[in-house]
Amino acid sequence: MGMINALVLEEMFLKHYQEWCLLSFSYVGNIDDSKDVVQNIFIKLLQKEFDAPIIDLKKYINTCVRNESLKRIEKRQKTFSLKNYTTEVSSYENELIRSEISDTLFRHIDALPDHSKKVFKLCVLEGIKYESAAEIMGITVNTVKYHLKKSFKLLRLNLKDVYLWFL
Repeated sequence: MGMINALVLEEMFLKHYQEWCLLSFSYVGNIDDSKDVVQNIFIKLLQKEFDAPIIDLKKYINTCVRNESLKRIEKRQKTFSLKNYTTEVSSYENELIRSEISDTLFRHIDALPDHSKKVFKLCVLEGIKYESAAEIMGITVNTVKYHLKKSFKLLRLNLKDVYLWFL
């Protein structure tokens, strides 16, 4: 039994934080929720003891981000149905902002080069493993990784202003 090295986690957090926020955002549609999801995962990882070492930590965290984002959506849907609709004055404005962000995000995803867009949709939005995406597209796993890296680089560059505005 052991814990994950805090320095390794810190390095992963700094290197991939925006990427994981974007992944979570693609599910939850709210930048604050996506940041909470990613930060909560790292807090849990720092405190958790594991029976066996994690072979691919990045892949493990990707899965955690996806699962926590889906839990967040489910929790939000349950609490939303219990809320009194008249108490939220700004919910319409928040919904408009969320809608604008989603539209902007998906517009930039659609603007990606064809192969990069297809790989991004398969691996990030649908959660398909790199190996499966490579088979589906008839390319190598390294090419899948290349297209994902290219996609995230372009999205970070194009969404920098949107992302910083919501920080």
